[in-house]
Amino acid sequence: MYLDERSLNEYLSVVEEGISDEARHRTQSDAKGPPEELGVVAPETGSSERERVVRETASQRFIRLVSALDADSARWKYRDIEGLRPLFDGLKIMDFLHGRFEVEVPPMIKLMSQPDQLGDMLDLLEAFRPMASLMGQDIDGMPGQEETTAMRGFAKAMKSDIVIVGDQEDDGPKITGKLTKEYVRDTIEGEVFILGKIARKWEEGESHSLMALPGASLMSREQRRQAARQPKTDDAETLTGPALTLDILAIYR
Repeated sequence: MYLDERSLNEYLSVVEEGISDEARHRTQSDAKGPPEELGVVAPETGSSERERVVRETASQRFIRLVSALDADSARWKYRDIEGLRPLFDGLKIMDFLHGRFEVEVPPMIKLMSQPDQLGDMLDLLEAFRPMASLMGQDIDGMPGQEETTAMRGFAKAMKSDIVIVGDQEDDGPKITGKLTKEYVRDTIEGEVFILGKIARKWEEGESHSLMALPGASLMSREQRRQAARQPKTDDAETLTGPALTLDILAIYR
């Protein structure tokens, strides 16, 4: 469903002290004719050799990486977990984390990360508005021209990366991570396996917005810490601790 091939190659090159994506298979065979019979000349004998180059797919390299991490989990700080809650306090930044989670893309982020689809929806609303009264439809609840223009401007300013949020149990610690669009292979929702590296721990009482807030990168480190300590809100686009931010490598079923 998702595989960050660039990070995969970087991790694998560290674990294997280099990386190769191909193997050479050489086969050799001897050509032997049937035994000679009376009055029949045996065909010439000889040998042949064939070489085949096999290149690994990204999925095969991923399996190789997971096998290497699992084989020396202490060295690579690899955690294959079934329950996040009892292990949360012991997890550290840079640990590899692998587990099963129930995930979704929050609705507003889904909308803001697909500006083309949002634009198409607003185009449809604007095209339908003058036709609604002719068709006997009530347009009182529909956004007007001013509202749709404002929505276009808001979407342009608040455009967001694809961000997922997941958990293993109700009221348990959550995980979140940003996805690179070019590596998304399928719609990500429901129960999945995730492999990622812990980039940030959010303790109880800390929170932050999952939206790409304009100007947030210009805030000082202390300002960002103060913002994280603000009282939590209950909207789906705010992550509230305890939680983990992951650099997500792969999502699969």
